[in-house]
Amino acid sequence: MNYKKSFNFLKSLPPKLNAFYKRKSSSGIRVNNKSKSKKDFDPVTNLDKSIEKYIRSLINKKFPKDSIIGEEFKDKLLSNNLKWSIDPIDGTRAFVIGAPTWSNLISLSYLEKSILGLANFPELNKYYLNDKKRSYVFRNGKRFTLRSSNNNNLKTIKIIGNFHGTLSYERQRKVIKKFGWSFRLAGFDALNYCLLAEGNVDAVIEANLKPYDILPLIPIMKNSGAIVTNWKNEPAENGGNILATSNKILHNKILKLLKPFAKK
Repeated sequence: MNYKKSFNFLKSLPPKLNAFYKRKSSSGIRVNNKSKSKKDFDPVTNLDKSIEKYIRSLINKKFPKDSIIGEEFKDKLLSNNLKWSIDPIDGTRAFVIGAPTWSNLISLSYLEKSILGLANFPELNKYYLNDKKRSYVFRNGKRFTLRSSNNNNLKTIKIIGNFHGTLSYERQRKVIKKFGWSFRLAGFDALNYCLLAEGNVDAVIEANLKPYDILPLIPIMKNSGAIVTNWKNEPAENGGNILATSNKILHNKILKLLKPFAKK
């Protein structure tokens, strides 16, 4: 694969995505419910679909032989071992209420391992991106190298997370109780993991993520020094219940605490 070509492609996307978003949003946002159950609300907007179509068109033009998976449309699966992942608006709930924490998430995987990721935040005017060795945040025209924290003290760490309605209230209460005051429920979606890569929080614990929710964030976190797996200490590329921590010592400590909840 041509790593430099793929990296440069991702780096070129934020201004294009921001301009596309501004143009499309000027004509209004329409919200529908994807959930088959009337009791649940799983929002999707016209912009989710138009942004994913736009990203797919750019990938298909530049990398026509690569596979593509995304949240809103059917997978394009080919056999060259390279696969792009798209979450056009990660944090649609935040998006529809006007919160600025939503993002565009795009990744490239090779042999099912995520190697390049982009998290673009149009309303926050910044984006996160990794290369082979490091991860960066780009804001106000400047690039800053990311480094996760080295705090592994369970009494002083900062933990954020969200269970996305998949754990019963009782199980959520038990998980949170394990960590005491350190744990804060927060619905920042991809921004949770970007804050971890920046060293602003020490751990993120979430449940029921889809692959496209986490694939772009895996290499960004890893190249900042962080560790990311599922709750069973397996690769995070398939999604599910995710644990991301700032360092290996802390990761092992939290895995032990989560072990009773990792069982099916």
